[in-house]
Amino acid sequence: MTLADWLRQNGKTATWLASQVGRDPSFITRVKNGDAMPSIEVAAAIQRVTGGAVTAIDYIPPVEDAHQPASAA
Repeated sequence: MTLADWLRQNGKTATWLASQVGRDPSFITRVKNGDAMPSIEVAAAIQRVTGGAVTAIDYIPPVEDAHQPASAA
């Protein structure tokens, strides 16, 4: 589950989550929007606060065509 989805489904804000994990709200907003990657410590804190709904693996973007050979130019 994405952090944005969890916040929306649970009626929470980035500011609320920031207060729970001890980080700046602007950083949590950047994480929520996919513009920043949390440290493993912050990811673990978010996982704890979300009851395991948002895990560290949820921040890793999917790799598209990882098994496709590069095309010749």
